[in-house]
Amino acid sequence: MTSSSRSKRAFWLLPFVVTLLASAPASAQRTAQDITSARQLYNEGLALREKGDQKGALEKFKGAHTLGNTPLTGIELCKMHQTLKQPVEASEACLSVGRIGPIPEESQRSKDARVEAAKIAETEQAKISNIKVKVSGVPSGFDPTVAIDGVAIPPVALSAPRPVNPGPHVITAKVGSGPETKTSLETKEGETKEIEVTVQPPPPDEKPPPRVAGDGAGPQPKPKEGGSQSAKIALGFAGVAATIGTVAGIVAFTKTDDLERECSNKKCGPETHKTLDTASTWGTVSTIAFIGAGVALGAGLVLYLTSPKSSGSTSRPTIGFTARGIGGTF
Repeated sequence: MTSSSRSKRAFWLLPFVVTLLASAPASAQRTAQDITSARQLYNEGLALREKGDQKGALEKFKGAHTLGNTPLTGIELCKMHQTLKQPVEASEACLSVGRIGPIPEESQRSKDARVEAAKIAETEQAKISNIKVKVSGVPSGFDPTVAIDGVAIPPVALSAPRPVNPGPHVITAKVGSGPETKTSLETKEGETKEIEVTVQPPPPDEKPPPRVAGDGAGPQPKPKEGGSQSAKIALGFAGVAATIGTVAGIVAFTKTDDLERECSNKKCGPETHKTLDTASTWGTVSTIAFIGAGVALGAGLVLYLTSPKSSGSTSRPTIGFTARGIGGTF
């Protein structure tokens, strides 16, 4: 297939990809540079794991999954946490694979990763232990500050067991600027332990912080729309195009990864030509989409910055694709 025919095929694939991405979250957007970096980190993680450097491999897989967010990066991150006996993180990493929407031309390795991730998540969840902290000695009007292994627990979550990895843990608690109370315990796989911590009162002259009725309580004034509608449309299109480029790049990434395994010494036989053609086609889709995103982004910013603003405007341009359409804020 010539480059011209691939470009035509890529062009006609774009509407299909736009439809597919109608429910894709804005967080799924990745740049071509992100995808390239993800591939490099993924390969470095595999190499470090082969050498026995498990913690080093874990950091590489974390970076690869953050940037790539594919079933392949997710399953390797999950397995690394599993090896290091971290069921909380392993379970979450494997569950994240299930939250990744299927992409066109998904490789068999990615499909297998989804199935394996679901099985590992179930196994690891059974290993998670829990700690329930009961705090006593808290003066009226105060909320205690409680942490397990240095990670603070929100006051609203204190009544529920806190999931932790099996092993030793340090619990700290205090009220206001009062002294910190520290205690420790050890949990086993699947075990739930309760512990009571008595805190020391804050200085006598310290008053409790004012209570907040709630975020957004009462009717809120609706901000006036600012900027140009044309700018918002252009920026929305840039977000869609960037998402298309990302998904197409991920497809090309998985196909290229398959080729690296199927070909020896960078020489590929006739049986790999279909995979090579697919990778090339989706690479072209990615390139076209990112070029369109760049043009639309530039036009949108120019329109937004040069359009008249209404007084009291607090709106700002957002680039994203929500379940209900283009635009929106988070």
